[in-house]
Amino acid sequence: MHYIQMIKSKFISFFDLSSKEAFFSYILSIVIFSLAKLTPTIRPYIILITLVYIPMFSAKINHIDYLKYGLLNIDIKKSSYYLLIWIITIFPAYFILIFVFKFGSDFKEHLFTIKLPKDILYYLAYNIIVVGFSEEFFYRGYLQPLIQKRFNFQIIPKIKLDTGIIITSLIFGLGHFLTYFTVFSALTFLPSIVFGILRNQTNNILASVLFHGISNAVLYVIILNIGNIL
Repeated sequence: MHYIQMIKSKFISFFDLSSKEAFFSYILSIVIFSLAKLTPTIRPYIILITLVYIPMFSAKINHIDYLKYGLLNIDIKKSSYYLLIWIITIFPAYFILIFVFKFGSDFKEHLFTIKLPKDILYYLAYNIIVVGFSEEFFYRGYLQPLIQKRFNFQIIPKIKLDTGIIITSLIFGLGHFLTYFTVFSALTFLPSIVFGILRNQTNNILASVLFHGISNAVLYVIILNIGNIL
């Protein structure tokens, strides 16, 4: 009994150190994602459960409310404002750059003939509720604040971009690469920066969850219309 208590004490003290907790949680998630490849049918749900369970487990052993991981202080008006700003800022340029990259000077002919797939609403809902929520809860709600305890130098103070966001985004991109092993998956580092900024600007994960889901849906539409980008 004494040894069990000692092991439990050591285990909990390990999690009390934010940098070690972040590292351990991240490695654990990657291992589980890799093993999930063996069961592709239920893989999305394994990832969902992992990304949600790890922060909740951490909250339990640290005796804190898991709602603090980006689920408190939900301001609908503020979240909607920043979400709209980033949608207007990012998506038009995103579309144009991809179509120019793919078609060169003929991009206009293809840009204005985009067709929406019939399952777009289902895909959007799935990527907001399942993918967007689980990944944002883990990376932006839980992991980013842990990293920002040590790395919070303001790079662009006006939009609240700091070193914690960059490091979290590198981890996010690396995590996707180690899970899917494609160059394109590593590029998730770029939209992850916006997800992190939204987390900082709104102090919750609502806007980042919505932007994440919308980003995935936009990419889905683009790929269905023009094929693989890379």
